[in-house]
Amino acid sequence: MADVFQRAETVICSILVKTAAGVLTDPATSMVIEITDPEGRYVVAAATAMTKDTTGTYHYDYTPASNAVLGVYRIRYTATDGTRVSIGLDDFVLEYGHGTV
Repeated sequence: MADVFQRAETVICSILVKTAAGVLTDPATSMVIEITDPEGRYVVAAATAMTKDTTGTYHYDYTPASNAVLGVYRIRYTATDGTRVSIGLDDFVLEYGHGTV
């Protein structure tokens, strides 16, 4: 089940990058994110760099606008290590908060 957020709450998008043996590692080329809204429009452009916390641990903070479209948002994480590309997918739901319209 997807995490649920309200408009203007910060969504912390995070991912762990591991080797085939399960060891945390950093992709040599890039670690990027893209987020699309329920209508398929980019709200975080493709190839937006993520913040490295420690080896193999990355995050990106996304705060929807107060008038953001409600529904399911799709997250795509892309780790590029030379010619090897690994993709992770996730999602979250943006819904009305109590007492908001």
